[in-house]
Amino acid sequence: MQLKEIMSNEYKMLGDLYTALVDQNRYLIRRETFSLDKIVKVIEKNSKGVAKCEIERRKITGNRSMREIINQSEDEELKKLYKNIVELLEKVQFQKDTNEALIKQWLGFTTQMLRAINPGKQPTTYNALGRNK
Repeated sequence: MQLKEIMSNEYKMLGDLYTALVDQNRYLIRRETFSLDKIVKVIEKNSKGVAKCEIERRKITGNRSMREIINQSEDEELKKLYKNIVELLEKVQFQKDTNEALIKQWLGFTTQMLRAINPGKQPTTYNALGRNK
């Protein structure tokens, strides 16, 4: 079945994307700037691969939802594959959110350091949380 093949490819691509996101997390924690630059290209490539699989799958399924198709299917292997894809997507989303939080934290720290090194000519004011503006 063509749908099963596409979903299998999508699962592999999602696995590669998840691995790249885990690597990105490790590089963020260790602050390996050059490795981060390289992993961004890998993440982009894997994301494009997942998107291509999605487009192929939607050509076959049309406007019907995957849950509907899976529930109507008698193929247990297809159901298991769909379940694995959903679980992997949740992992990918969690890892992506974690990495984004680390990046924001890193940028906030960098901004504070730049302000300390290059103070402005305006007097420092503090907000309600005690942080300078």
